[in-house]
Amino acid sequence: MDIAEKAGVSIGTVDRVLHDRGEVSVETRDKILKIIRDFDYRPNILASSLASKKVTTFASLIPWAADKDAFWSKPQEGIDKAINQLQQYGIRLQQFYFNMEDPETFTIEAEKILELSPDGILLAPWAKRESLKFTQELDRKAIPYVFIDSNMKEANPISFIVQNSVQSGYLAAKLIDYGIVPQSNILIIHITKDLQNANHLLLREKGFFDYFETVKNKCHRIVKIEVPPNEIEIVKKLKACILEEKSIDAVFVTNSKVNLVAGFFDQLNNRPKIIGYDLIPKNIDLLLNSKIDFLLNQNPESQGYVATNLLFDQIVRKEKVKKENYTSIDIITKENIEYYSSV
Repeated sequence: MDIAEKAGVSIGTVDRVLHDRGEVSVETRDKILKIIRDFDYRPNILASSLASKKVTTFASLIPWAADKDAFWSKPQEGIDKAINQLQQYGIRLQQFYFNMEDPETFTIEAEKILELSPDGILLAPWAKRESLKFTQELDRKAIPYVFIDSNMKEANPISFIVQNSVQSGYLAAKLIDYGIVPQSNILIIHITKDLQNANHLLLREKGFFDYFETVKNKCHRIVKIEVPPNEIEIVKKLKACILEEKSIDAVFVTNSKVNLVAGFFDQLNNRPKIIGYDLIPKNIDLLLNSKIDFLLNQNPESQGYVATNLLFDQIVRKEKVKKENYTSIDIITKENIEYYSSV
């Protein structure tokens, strides 16, 4: 469709309106925009990108994944897939990583990104304090960003894609409650170095407790522990819990490190019900061998892929993207795991 001909203006005038540059009268601008809306016009992004040879730079800042067994290798796969598809539009990605156990590494990498001043950023706001400081600077510089795997209500991302942490914690509690008798001992385990800086784990815990507030007739005893991701420390803490509580009937591990817990409980005569997160190889193996009962999958590859495309749509296509995007909460057992693409 020839917008210029229909509006009775030059091609240059239409181009100035489409790309929001140069002076165009309000009347002419409104006329052109009405034609665009009425005919659902979308510019040929590929053609204009090839013609202008413009390079759009994205940056990503996510936790470092030591190997393919690590959870954060999955969002990275999704990001890589999206970038490979978008390269033809002049999209280039510079990748930065931080150590989840050392928030200072987040700050160091964030400063590098600020020096780069990219067109848009993919960000995992895992370290809340450091992330908030970084996003405040991004807001000041008007650099758009999309959150992956977590959200912060204090920040202003153009969009975020996450699993609803409160609902997933609630679901974990419900699954546990189906498999235990009244007045059971339940253990919540946060395997992290700094729980107060891991907002999504706290939200999962909230959902877990929210559920048990609705089943007052069962009177379960719930014990919460926080332990760093060190196998020796985990075993020491769990042994202390066994001595104190005598028995543990169910365990909820609030992240993908459930494999560090399952091996310990497998040595006991009465293994508790165990629920954790994510389809990483170690967890899958334990699930298939009945040492983990349920895994809650949060589709991490999809999160990386969708987040990258959301950033592209907003910055390159100039389309307003949906701010709240939630992935499904999949309940994985050894009976259905073969049907999931993450395996």
